[in-house]
Amino acid sequence: MYDRSIPFGATIKWMKKETRDTWTYALRINDREIKKSYCFQPGQFNMLSLPGIGEAAISISSHAADHDLLHTLKVAGDVTTAISKMRAGDVIGVRGPFGRGWPMEEADNKNVIIIAGGVGIAPLRSVMRHLAARHRDRSGKVMIYYGAKTPKDIVYRDEFPRYRDMFSVFLAVDKADPEEYWKGEVGLVTRLLAKTSFDPLGTTVFICGPEVMMRATISDLLIRGVPGEKIYLSMERHMNCGMGICGHCFFGPKFVCKDGPVFRYADIADFLGLREV
Repeated sequence: MYDRSIPFGATIKWMKKETRDTWTYALRINDREIKKSYCFQPGQFNMLSLPGIGEAAISISSHAADHDLLHTLKVAGDVTTAISKMRAGDVIGVRGPFGRGWPMEEADNKNVIIIAGGVGIAPLRSVMRHLAARHRDRSGKVMIYYGAKTPKDIVYRDEFPRYRDMFSVFLAVDKADPEEYWKGEVGLVTRLLAKTSFDPLGTTVFICGPEVMMRATISDLLIRGVPGEKIYLSMERHMNCGMGICGHCFFGPKFVCKDGPVFRYADIADFLGLREV
């Protein structure tokens, strides 16, 4: 068994530009023994590192059955900027996986709503891939709501047509691009919820996106009658260690890296949205 606190090498097999500032990287774990023992749950993350630059916590966006380990990242800081300049064949450091993922036992054969904004779709892609793999055997309904700034900012845009063959998919953009014909909704993702019906007591909800968007979405869900115990969200905070040691990701009385990043809303409702927590 490998030590998760020590980085191991992974080679970039391929990369895909999702939007103007978001890339997906497929990694191959170089050490055979580590590759055999490495496993993760949907919603967990890895610490990706480059010598002399640093580490960044990046959600795992692949499915457990995939041959490659996928990470989708938005170029924002020194580490992600450096990674965006790497090419196939380059080696990157990986530590993990860390954190608590999505409660998949709440998704199998039950009604599920997935709500994402921007690159927040990345930690939910593994959930969608998991549900798609079990589509023929499922009895529950799956609804996917996704919002982006413009049509050009939609992450995994080429995958949504495949999901439409299995699930109910609703897309929205904040602003339609005049250079591109857009047939979907224009406005906040919460407008999509208002236009659809679902069983509030018999549905589990997974949410990830900008925190202000998640708070507004949760408010609407609660008004619709969805219990707080059935709402799960993935939080983002700056992380240095990934193991609850450094204290950078304090979230109220909890660590995002260790107690999250996925939380049940009912467990964090008292301090979600408070400043400086």
